[in-house]
Amino acid sequence: MKYAIPVVAAALLLAGCDKETTLHAGLAERQANLVMAALIDAGIGCHKSPGEEGTWDVTVVESRFADAVNLLEKAGLPRQPHQGVGEVFKKTGMISSPSEERIRFMDALAQDLAKTISSIDGVVDARVHVVLPENDPFARHALPSSAAVAIRSRWDADLTDVIPSVKGLVKNAIEGLSAEKIMVTVFRDPPPKK
Repeated sequence: MKYAIPVVAAALLLAGCDKETTLHAGLAERQANLVMAALIDAGIGCHKSPGEEGTWDVTVVESRFADAVNLLEKAGLPRQPHQGVGEVFKKTGMISSPSEERIRFMDALAQDLAKTISSIDGVVDARVHVVLPENDPFARHALPSSAAVAIRSRWDADLTDVIPSVKGLVKNAIEGLSAEKIMVTVFRDPPPKK
């Protein structure tokens, strides 16, 4: 009888606890840490546990799942992985056509630039679109290269002073590209609701 009261108290305590559910699985450790930091800053309890093949899973209590999803969506977390030049240029067949090689090169270049721009303070995510026209070496007039950069920024970040640096980065990364042919557009996230 003397054990009945602690057992009943423990059962009531466990019944009041909220069950945890997986919020994200298979994240790189840095992304899992960024997700956890954002959740903890917002007062949402979370846990990180090892996943499959060196990845990490992040869990939250079920009652805060919707809050966590909405918060991470606004923060742009977890960030989508960008493929580097080495990953994009993996060949699946024996021989690639010049067009395939060109497309892989443009995609790899855009991915690397987007990855670099995404690391700037205040940038939530970035996308770069590169156009490298296939010019005839015997033509009188060559078509110019161009690039478009779309940046999603935090609501409290002013990136006005960064835009010239982004243009310079893109200009110097793409051969034959002039600054006039680079468009940078910043989309600012709305402020959080109180």
